Amino acid sequence: MNQHMAQFDPHMFSRHEKEMAIQIQAMEDHKWRRSEEQGFDLGKQAYFEWCQRFAQQVRAWLESLTDEEVDEHFAKVQERIKHYIFEKTH
Repeated sequence: MNQHMAQFDPHMFSRHEKEMAIQIQAMEDHKWRRSEEQGFDLGKQAYFEWCQRFAQQVRAWLESLTDEEVDEHFAKVQERIKHYIFEKTH
């Protein structure tokens, strides 16, 4: 991926797409933390674990947020995740 990729304008994404990106970022963060704890890359196992343990609560939390709050969290998502969402949905 091009390291000099332009940042995405948040208005290019629907609320649903932003929520998907926030969830993927949370999954990536979980994978990194759990892999660090275990001393090796847990790969897909960490994603499945996140889905089983946190997906329902995160989904409910996201649905409770205002559009402005979603935008604040979306702003913290890595650009590569935003690029992935954009590629898959546009």
